[in-house]
Amino acid sequence: MSTKAKIKARADADKPKPKPLDLDNYVTGLISWLNNRLSADASNLYRKYSGIGISDWRVLAYLGVKGTGIGAEISDFLGMDKAAVSRSITTLRKKKLVIADATDGRKIELRLSGKCIILYNEILALALKREEILLDGFDKEERALVIRLLHKMLANLPKVAQYSSDLITKT
Repeated sequence: MSTKAKIKARADADKPKPKPLDLDNYVTGLISWLNNRLSADASNLYRKYSGIGISDWRVLAYLGVKGTGIGAEISDFLGMDKAAVSRSITTLRKKKLVIADATDGRKIELRLSGKCIILYNEILALALKREEILLDGFDKEERALVIRLLHKMLANLPKVAQYSSDLITKT
């Protein structure tokens, strides 16, 4: 082995090594990968089917379930960036899929247009079919367990956010 190769080998031996990460059992990674793949596929499908993307659909779904809402409420509920929600609202208003009513000088309340309700119902059918396919092979108890566990994780999100906030504050 040449002197140069020996020096490089010694330097490589002194480098810190990354700790192992079991990707098959890394829950946050698995959830992220599942969400990323589902979202990308849904966005592609919904764009081709109706001309709207996944962010737009999430805003429509919120309004379809809640009836009305303002941008900040939608953003908080969905956990989406306010700017992304604002862009979706602008897109949906231009397409006349949502109606905006000024409630006071600052807040604009949104609701689905009549035209949009038909589209909402069609996309909802696609979304529910995709969920059915995703859960293929799960029995009733397994489906209930997945839902229960996901709700437990959602309930723990404030603790995760607090942990992150505490770390940021310390730096």
